[in-house]
Amino acid sequence: MALSLGIVDYILIVVAIAISLLIGLYFRFSGGHQKTTTEFLMGNQNVHIVPVAISVIATSLSSVSLLGVPAEMYLYGTQYAIAGLGIPLGGLLAAYGFLPVFYEMQVSTTYEYLERRFSKTTRTFVATLYTILTVLDMGVVLYAPALALNAVTGISTWASILSLAGVCVIYSSQGGLKAVVWTVVFQSALMYVAMVAVIIKISMMLGFTEVFQIGIKGGRFIFFEFSGDLTKRYTFWNSFAYGFTFWLLLYGTNQSTIQRFLSVGSLKKAQQALILSIPFLIFFTVFTLWDGIALYALFHDCDPIEDERVKLRSADQLMPYGIIYIFGKIPGITGLCIAGVFSASLGTLSSAVNALANITVEDFIKPFCCFKNISDTWMTFIAKLLAVGYTGLILLMALVASSFGSILEAATIVYCMITAPILGIYLLGMFTTTANEKGTLIGLLMGVALYAWAGFGNNITKPAITTLPRSTAGCHTNSSVDLLSVSTEASVTESVTEILNFTRDEESSDIFEVYKLSYMWLPLFSVAVTLVVGYITSFLLKLCIQVPEVKPETISPFVRKFYFKSLKKTDEPKSKEKKKRSGHKVYETRKYSTSISTISCNKFCDSF
Repeated sequence: MALSLGIVDYILIVVAIAISLLIGLYFRFSGGHQKTTTEFLMGNQNVHIVPVAISVIATSLSSVSLLGVPAEMYLYGTQYAIAGLGIPLGGLLAAYGFLPVFYEMQVSTTYEYLERRFSKTTRTFVATLYTILTVLDMGVVLYAPALALNAVTGISTWASILSLAGVCVIYSSQGGLKAVVWTVVFQSALMYVAMVAVIIKISMMLGFTEVFQIGIKGGRFIFFEFSGDLTKRYTFWNSFAYGFTFWLLLYGTNQSTIQRFLSVGSLKKAQQALILSIPFLIFFTVFTLWDGIALYALFHDCDPIEDERVKLRSADQLMPYGIIYIFGKIPGITGLCIAGVFSASLGTLSSAVNALANITVEDFIKPFCCFKNISDTWMTFIAKLLAVGYTGLILLMALVASSFGSILEAATIVYCMITAPILGIYLLGMFTTTANEKGTLIGLLMGVALYAWAGFGNNITKPAITTLPRSTAGCHTNSSVDLLSVSTEASVTESVTEILNFTRDEESSDIFEVYKLSYMWLPLFSVAVTLVVGYITSFLLKLCIQVPEVKPETISPFVRKFYFKSLKKTDEPKSKEKKKRSGHKVYETRKYSTSISTISCNKFCDSF
């Protein structure tokens, strides 16, 4: 059921996108005019911590979250909220366990660390995997929200996609990192406007306390489901495990995020920016959860997914459908909220494109090609062309993004399939001295294989997933009746007609048990497999092959003292730039000797 927008709504959408474009063009013609790679890719390492903290929102929470999380709350309740506990836990571990290593080693990308800890092969392989993953993930981020908006508002799917991609190409390829960061500040404000406006309007319509009472009666408030069933979509355990794993990998290893933290110029500022981002992300999560509860209260006895007059094809369309219905008669407000959805996609896309350009320049072109002697001006030009090229590639990937059901689940499976095992090898590198190149790569491949097997197997077999009760008992048969005339007095439990399954087959008894695993468990399991296989394989290989000496600066400060002793100060960083970026003093260390390392390969092999 597509609903038309007014002319004022379209004007506001165009104006919002145009403002993002103008911000990008401003940074193209200000400062150093984006003529160096340091300015274009790193913002001259003098970006303020506040916009960096806000920009983390777009890096991690896109329109997928803006549409997907309320839909999940509507269908399955608030148990997903426990994942928010991982924001401060993962953030603090990354701030004091990961960031000091990157600053002390003065890396340009997170993958440069892997070369210095393991080898150039590891750096190239992991950077390649992340590049492929990001292109695929951005296809979901770009396509799925546009499809949802098209079904509800009638806005052309590909007109939306091409418009966003076109604007992204201009300001990300011309304005550089600073343009991306500052446009995200504006885009994040629109995202918050959209979320808060829905909550306020529904609360005015139904009553603030009534919204929560309806949610309680409908069984939507679930926080302590301690079930040990690994196939249950949301429990306390899988939500917490997912939240901690996701936020640790995003804060500690994600190139888009680390690039922003490196752009502030010092470790102390980077840590401040990371900690400052935590409340922004928590507020975002709370509002998306609240939106889901408010939408359930609005449609608690007339589910638009099952209502014959509406028949939404996906729960991901609930948010735009709700926006149209509650603001449809108020000129401009609907357009402003829809602009917030577009801004969420645009912010995430531009962040990814800028990061991909940085990875290609620093991890592929400079170390391997004959471009080592090329001028910085030409390298900057290449980086700008890469931004354009990656946007085009993401457009192609958007064509295959419609094969999943829930966009939140789709984005999680695609994004974490690579990033979760990558987190595993960073943990091996920073928290152990046993890990070596061959062992970690074997662990990485095993982690990716497990995730791909379980994640895509689940999507193909589609095991049955039972949603919480929904009802159409309050819907009127007369199509002229306004669906917003919601009865808040009727008991939700009494009006329930049946428990409905959504986007899954009813019969799943013959499906292999691994394919029934909740997608929330997969990131943690993948990290665990990478750690266990990587560590054991490294340990065994270390007995037979010679591995490079582990340098203390490659080990996290949390565990460095357990592996190294006799810390001595060395010379201070020679240049002011290096001194500025260095988060810790450089040390000359002597490693503890271990008896196991004295075992020769021959003795080990002779024992079998």
